Amino acid sequence: MTQGAEKAKEVKDLQYPLNNADEYKGRLEFTVLKEEPTNLQAILSFGNNSVKNVVNEEDTELTPEQKAEQARRQEEFEAKLRNQVISSRKAPTKDTTKPVVSIYLPLGIQFRDNVAYENMDLGAKGAGALNALSSGGSAVMGMIEAGTKSLASGIVGGAGQDLTTLGAVKLISMVPGLGDEGRAAARLAGQVTTNPNTRVLFKQVNLREFAFTFKFIASSQKEAEEIKSIIKHFRTELYPEDIVLPLSEESSISVGYKFPQKFRIRVLYDGKHVATKIKPCYLRDVGVTYNNTAMSMHSDGNFTEVEMTLSFQETRTLNKRDVEKDGF
Repeated sequence: MTQGAEKAKEVKDLQYPLNNADEYKGRLEFTVLKEEPTNLQAILSFGNNSVKNVVNEEDTELTPEQKAEQARRQEEFEAKLRNQVISSRKAPTKDTTKPVVSIYLPLGIQFRDNVAYENMDLGAKGAGALNALSSGGSAVMGMIEAGTKSLASGIVGGAGQDLTTLGAVKLISMVPGLGDEGRAAARLAGQVTTNPNTRVLFKQVNLREFAFTFKFIASSQKEAEEIKSIIKHFRTELYPEDIVLPLSEESSISVGYKFPQKFRIRVLYDGKHVATKIKPCYLRDVGVTYNNTAMSMHSDGNFTEVEMTLSFQETRTLNKRDVEKDGF
């Protein structure tokens, strides 16, 4: 049996409560996922040949032909890199060397879907273009030009006093060297201002976040040890592993981090999935409070009451299909 298989065999799943667990059919199940990194070493040699200059001397200016060849090699390398990443990506699987944690379903689990919008000031020309595009788009420039001519006619008095005044305010505001105070004075004097024609534009889908709070009250020493193991597990998985550069036999420095592993979170009742699904998440925060309501200890030195809060964030945003077809 290999060392990895022996380690996997030794892994013991964790749960709370231990006593009378069958009475708590609603559970949150946390599984650590294993995701193999892309093997970038496979394209390093190709990349080195592709991105280096086609001439050896740094001070030598490249001819147009050399620049074209360099651009071609760069594009070829980038395409190969993209294909390598896409083709080698595999769905994360359960990490059998880590325990599955099952905890009672707490009160008040919140699922919050959220998207972002932004405000955009179109101005008079933008509003005219929007109307033209909405009606077919062929008269965009015509409507903009018509609006400009209308404003010009208003300045000479052919389109009403208000439009004439607005046109005058706009012209005064364009005087070189006129500051904000001068522009404000012109608006105050004319008692008119331009309409920014503000519209709301869809911007992006925001990542969902989840927070769970658990209260642990150990009813036995064994359960107290289980609680400590659960807390240690989440605190361990929160942090990344160091990428270490050895300097000598006795010293080394950390030069980077491996990404922390993701979690699969399932909301279960009597072993069956309930509520909306949650995509793989990163654990962002672990908060632990000991003896929140009273300062007392068990005879073995364990705290009588422990409260743990976990905060997660999904690793990618949702779309309409995720909700309609896949249950997220």
